[in-house]
Amino acid sequence: MNMKTLLGTAAGLMVVSGAYAADLPGEAAPAAVDYVKVCDTYGKGFFYIPGTETCLSIGGRVRARVVYSDGNSISGVTGADTDTVVLKTDSRIFFDARTASDLGTVRSYYRIKADNADGSVVADEMFVQVGYVTAGKFANAYSDVFYGDTGAIFGAFDQSATGAQVLVDKLGSGFYVGAGVMTSHTDSDWDNTAAKDKWNSTVWSTGGSTELMYIGRLGIADQSWGKADLSAFYQAFNGGSNDNWGAKATADLKLVDKLSTRLVGIYEDFGNVNDSYLGAAAALKYQATDELAVYAGVGAALWDTADEAYKAQIGVDYAFTKDLILTAEANYTSEGGWGKQADFGPGTGGTADDSWSGMLKLTRNW
Repeated sequence: MNMKTLLGTAAGLMVVSGAYAADLPGEAAPAAVDYVKVCDTYGKGFFYIPGTETCLSIGGRVRARVVYSDGNSISGVTGADTDTVVLKTDSRIFFDARTASDLGTVRSYYRIKADNADGSVVADEMFVQVGYVTAGKFANAYSDVFYGDTGAIFGAFDQSATGAQVLVDKLGSGFYVGAGVMTSHTDSDWDNTAAKDKWNSTVWSTGGSTELMYIGRLGIADQSWGKADLSAFYQAFNGGSNDNWGAKATADLKLVDKLSTRLVGIYEDFGNVNDSYLGAAAALKYQATDELAVYAGVGAALWDTADEAYKAQIGVDYAFTKDLILTAEANYTSEGGWGKQADFGPGTGGTADDSWSGMLKLTRNW
């Protein structure tokens, strides 16, 4: 047998053995894996839910704080001299799902907050949005004033409630306009801090009248200089003509490189309790480096039937990473005598004099 014959025989055996091997029983081929794909249609953080055309974003934060407060900050206690140190943890998580359709973007949004201080778990926003129309529970205007945690002023604008609105944001040059109707607080809700997140679900019943909040917004966003917003509300209560109304102007401005400011002015007429309120606040933030930022703010709350209150704040943020931030903050409050809503929150006025607090906070965003 020569070499050519030997090679030919070997090749033939390999082909035959391969054919027999292909017919042998074995494990089924694995199914193709449907990997998660990035969805860049709606911005960063979205991905396609496998097997669907829906894009989902999941995010949130966890904050751990230690706060020292002097005794005079205890609301409703005269001459109190008991300093306090409080450990507090709170968190929130949101789910934002969006799908393109012939009606426009169909969006569902859900955000839940948990707070160990009062043991609350609250879904503060949960709505369905189709194009320009939103139905569900949503905030009626953005309300952050200071750059830290402190609420510098209070308004009916600062709550979220169930309702419906139309917000058109494609008017060109960043302009948007909107209007809507939401469920309304009762007067007793304002006086009860524990009920501040509970809104009426019944807006009409036989023999009664509506209890609703009508809202309107006009603003401009995504500008090189920042953004601005003007909102107004009219709050109708069941029975009588003692309705509430108010207007609020807010602005986030970029002053110079690394320096920005927030400005807020608000007026509300509480006809149902024969009171009116004027609030104003301003804050500055200087981004010294990519890691270090310094901020400060002042605010005033002026009531018609109560003494005024003032607040000042200063703080420092240090970012270990983009999403891990350590904050040190101090707040000073000067309040007058007791009266309805005599401070910076609904129904929490007290006889406290000047007070201050210091906070150390660690925040993890994702």
